[in-house]
Amino acid sequence: MKIIDKINKALEDDRCFWSFEYFPPRTEHGVANLYDRIERMCNLGPLFIDVTWRWGGKSSDLTLDLCSNSQTIYGVEANMHMT
Repeated sequence: MKIIDKINKALEDDRCFWSFEYFPPRTEHGVANLYDRIERMCNLGPLFIDVTWRWGGKSSDLTLDLCSNSQTIYGVEANMHMT
């Protein structure tokens, strides 16, 4: 489902909603830590998560991986946020 559709549905239902934004870490340890954090924070029921995407380099690939894994593993809609 598109994020805008989720937002519109929440507004239609007069329901509060929130999202979380993450930045891709620079180290493998940071990646593992971020996945733990995403898992814990997804238990709070965000409407979606947002991961910063920087053009080029390994950060863009990591952003795609973080979004894909968040959707498939944690079941939360993920959005790539372009800086």
